[in-house]
Amino acid sequence: MHIIPVIDLMHGQVVQAIQGQRQSYRPIQSRLTDSHALLDVVAAILQVYPFDCVYIADLNAITGNGTLAHHRAHIADAIQAFPHIEWWIDAGLTSLETLEPWLDDAIRPIIASESLSDLQTYQQLRHLAENSVLSLDYFQDGFHGPERLQTDYVHWSQPTIVMSLPKVGANQGPDVEKLLAIKQNTQTSLYAAGGVRHIEDIQALTDVGADGVLIASALHQGKITSAELHRLAQ
Repeated sequence: MHIIPVIDLMHGQVVQAIQGQRQSYRPIQSRLTDSHALLDVVAAILQVYPFDCVYIADLNAITGNGTLAHHRAHIADAIQAFPHIEWWIDAGLTSLETLEPWLDDAIRPIIASESLSDLQTYQQLRHLAENSVLSLDYFQDGFHGPERLQTDYVHWSQPTIVMSLPKVGANQGPDVEKLLAIKQNTQTSLYAAGGVRHIEDIQALTDVGADGVLIASALHQGKITSAELHRLAQ
């Protein structure tokens, strides 16, 4: 089980994600650090466990349609400060032009289905960034993205993320049923995102075939501990 901490960046600081309601996100309240600065939060997370990968959602890029300042400089500083980390970056990729700044050896770009207008754009992005990771994004009203991308497994990346945004930060547990239903129809390695509260949720996702999991709230609330993560690694 590959465990990846998630950091949400908005307006230059780390915020708390809640159910995909991005207009309501506020600066994160973490037991790991009092700081909202990206470098401090990464350092605090790595004190809990030596993660080999960190996922960053640049919410300004995802939601701003070019009107909000992106976080490329902040992320570049993190890459330099923590050179051993692989960075999965979701910057709301919509075109080859938006992808090009993220073509870096340290980065695996996230291609989020919610940002895509059609399958052809996705294929172009995957061709340019073969190491990119597809995120299948599910909101309260269902899947967001080109419909064929949800059902035509030949287009999926290895691994592919199943992102259940209504579960994020809601303290309701992950969407185990959705992951199980998808896993029954594909051999693709699946990473679950959204809703993990404690180590038992990670075990439940493992039991239905998840190969990885993205976590945030449980880590910052101290509900997943260093000792538990080390035991899981063994």
